[in-house]
Order: sequence, then structure tokens, then C-alpha cells
Amino acid sequence: MYVQGLNSNLNRMKEIARELHIFSSQLNSINNLEIDKNVVIDKREKVLLERAVVSLAKQLRILNGSLPNLISGIGGLDEKREEMSQIEYQPSVNENVSVIISDSDRDDFLENLGKSRLSVEKLKRNYGDRGKGVGELRKPSGYAKISNRLYREISTKLTNKGYFNALNKNLRKINSRFVVSTYVSMILFTGSWVFILSLFTFFFLLFFNLSFLFPFITLASDNILLRAFRFSWVILAFPIFTIIGMYFYPHSEAKNLGNKIDQELPFVTIHMSSISSSGVEPVKMFEIILKGEDYKYTGVELKKLMNLVNFHGEDIISALRRISISTSSPKLRELLNGFAVAMSSGGNLHNFLNKHSETLLFDYKLEREKYTKISETFMDIYISIAIAAPMILLMIFVIIGGTGLTGGLFNMSTNVLSLLLIIVIVFMNIFFLTFLRIKQPTM
Repeated sequence: MYVQGLNSNLNRMKEIARELHIFSSQLNSINNLEIDKNVVIDKREKVLLERAVVSLAKQLRILNGSLPNLISGIGGLDEKREEMSQIEYQPSVNENVSVIISDSDRDDFLENLGKSRLSVEKLKRNYGDRGKGVGELRKPSGYAKISNRLYREISTKLTNKGYFNALNKNLRKINSRFVVSTYVSMILFTGSWVFILSLFTFFFLLFFNLSFLFPFITLASDNILLRAFRFSWVILAFPIFTIIGMYFYPHSEAKNLGNKIDQELPFVTIHMSSISSSGVEPVKMFEIILKGEDYKYTGVELKKLMNLVNFHGEDIISALRRISISTSSPKLRELLNGFAVAMSSGGNLHNFLNKHSETLLFDYKLEREKYTKISETFMDIYISIAIAAPMILLMIFVIIGGTGLTGGLFNMSTNVLSLLLIIVIVFMNIFFLTFLRIKQPTM
């Protein structure tokens, strides 16, 4: 009993110390911001944090006071020991905690336990969604669970041999919620059911023909072996393209995310430069930027940086270098490395950020001009392909129809060709709009 109670108490003390560090850091941040009269502080949040810190500190003191009695019980000493009580409770839904404390501290411990849980629940309910969009928790994926059940052993063996190190780096760059072994399982599972679908497609094509004309599906009259040879590529082509697409998707998404960060970075750097001119500490500088929630994509990287500092206890220079390695933006990597060098060498952060923001803003203007040129080029292409060419083709179809030639082109009538042309124009418009939307700067 005493050994188990000692382990339980020590584990709970570690958890309380971690929670104290989190709430104390947040309270210190509010106290520091409160000095600035231009910053509006929510007094209710401050009061809840103070209550949580006081209640957790009292719980930690009571658990610490129970250690001598537990140690005496383990050693079988004859010293007088206070009567001990076991308390079981649930700090969270999926966690059960059992601690042993003296009877004299029981009521005090339960009272402070209730106060701390009430304060923490109010903090989570009223202030827990301020970082939404930056580091929100997401529900587990059912698709990933099924994939792991079927292919976990295979994917784990492959990843342990180092076959997917590049994929792992790309997953970390896009802040994926899946570890590399889970993602590999999802690739294998998706490839499997696409292979099954391709088999059904293959057997369908063996016995049926597809046509643009009504009826669209007809029975095939060709030799079945000849058709099997002609459509055998379907069986492997679809799964292979699916697996290749899923494998390279994180790389493509990381590149896309890096471009979006690059577009925000000039304004982030200007913001940091203006804050640093007031002599604010670097950690507080990043906290102020995160509180503004103005930078959706850069904010994700800064959130990771603050987690390393506040939750993992790393110094700011080491955290900057770690984030610079994992980020998908080369420009942000350069900024964070330069920031770390300036801090470690005692350089002037304001001058560094000011000069760097000028360079980034110049690059941003060049990118905007490049986007304008691309838009003009695509406008010319659009007018030629999606407007002029269809009009000419429709005129040709009208002339063909007027001559009485009903055969048309590719054994299709002019009415069918006109309908297909309209469908092609619709898809071309969708393609042009999608492309311009993708290329459009976010800021």
C-alpha cells in the first residue's frame, strides 16, 4: 500500500507541477502585458488563473507533506505516523487518480481540488478556443484506425528500416496529425481498395462498351481475350497512381504551405520589428503576435515555438533553431536562424528585423508583379482558347449541319459535338478559375 501510494503521490505531484508551470507562465504573461496601458486585459481570466495556481500549490504542499509518513510506512519505522486516507478522483474523463494523504489534510485537499477543477473548467470553457485554427485538437480519424488495424505491422517494419524518412519530414512540415507509420498504413489501405475497384472496372470493360452517344453503355461483341489484353492496364494503373499521389501529397502540400507563409512573412516581420522597438523580450514578442491571430499560417509555426519554450522548457535560441529545421518555408527558416544568431551574439534585434522586413517586402512586391503578369498571360490564353476557338468551331458545325452532312466528326452528329464543346468550355472555365485562385496571394 505504501509503495503504491508513494508512486501515485509522486506521479500526481509531477502533473500538478506541470500544470502550475503552464498557469503561472500564462499569469506572468498577463501581468507583463498589464503594464502596457494600450493592452486590454481580461480581469476574469486573471482571477481564474490566480485561483487555479493557489489551489494547485496547496494540493502540492499537502501531497509533499504526506511523503514522510509514506516513507516511514515503507521502512516499517516505529515512529508515530498520522492516519492516512486514500482519495480517488478523475482529473479528466479518461484518467483515474488515487493518492494517499493524512486524515488532517483530507478536507483541505478536497476543498482545493474542487476549486482548482472549477477554475480550470472555466478557463477551458471561456478561454480555451482563442488559439482555434492554430493548434486545435482534432478527433481521431476512423479511416486511420482501420488502416492501422490492417497494415500496422507492415508499415512499422518499413518505417523502422528508414524507407520513409523523406515522407516523415514532409508530414512534420505540414503539421500532419498522422505519424509516418499511420500515414503509410493509410496509403496501403487506400491502394488496396482502389485495386479492388480497378478489378471491378476491368471486368466491366470486358463485357461492355462505353460511348458518348445514347445508349451510353452497350454489350461488347469483340473477342474477350483481345479486350482483356486491351484493358489490362486498368488493374495496376489506378492503384499505382493512387499510391504515388498519396506519397507525394505531403511534399506538394508542404510547398504550398511554405508559399502561404512566405506571403505572410513580410507583415509578420514588420509587426515583430515594431514590437521589438519597445524593448519587449523575444518570447513576449511572439506571444503578442499569436494573440492577434492575424497570421493564420505563420501562427502555426510560432505556436510550435511557444510550445517548445513553455511546455518543454527549451530556451528560446534552441527552440528557434528546431522550428527553423521543421518549417516548410525557406524564408521563415532564414528569419528564425538569423533571429537566433542575433540573440546569441548580442546583436540589435530591432535593426535585424527592420532590415529583414525591407528585404521580404521587396520580394513580396516582386511576387505580386509576377502574379499580375501571369494573370495577364492567362487572360490572353483564355480569350483565345475559351472564347475565340469555340465560336469558330460552332460556326463550322453550323456550316456542316447546313450542308446536310449528318455524319459529323468521329461518327458523332453536329448536335453531339456542340454539346461536348459546351461541356469542354465549362470545364475549361473551372480550370482557369481554380488555377488563378491557387496562384492568388493570400495577403
